[in-house]
Amino acid sequence: MVDLNFDDERFETTPVFYFINYINVIHNNYLKENFNEIAPRDFTYLSHIYYHKDISQKELADLLYVSESNVAQIIKRLEKNGYVKREIVKDNKSKKILSLTDKGELAFNSLFDLIIDFESQLFKNYSDEDKEKFKEMICDYCKKAAEY
Repeated sequence: MVDLNFDDERFETTPVFYFINYINVIHNNYLKENFNEIAPRDFTYLSHIYYHKDISQKELADLLYVSESNVAQIIKRLEKNGYVKREIVKDNKSKKILSLTDKGELAFNSLFDLIIDFESQLFKNYSDEDKEKFKEMICDYCKKAAEY
């Protein structure tokens, strides 16, 4: 394993985002090694569709801070592979509502289980209170970043 060597001086001057990004890279590699049906970034799309029932492509783009064309491209691929379905709204033909297929829900649940396993390994030496405080802090950090 690589020694990150965050001595006291370097630790104090390293932005939090560096650590978050590093964890994300390692996490994505873990998902690639353990679930090769879809790309790790696709989990973000599947999870938002799972948790936001009747979400439109535009709303998903806004939620993920990406362009509608980016969402359309990824959704088209997920739809082609049987994970997502798009339904056109009767009153508004340009609006498409997204939902997961049975295969999409199965993939979401499988990936979710992998993520929980990964996270439990990271937190195994921490108390429940430490985990809860960390989640609160990272959630607050996320909200502030979104507002920025």
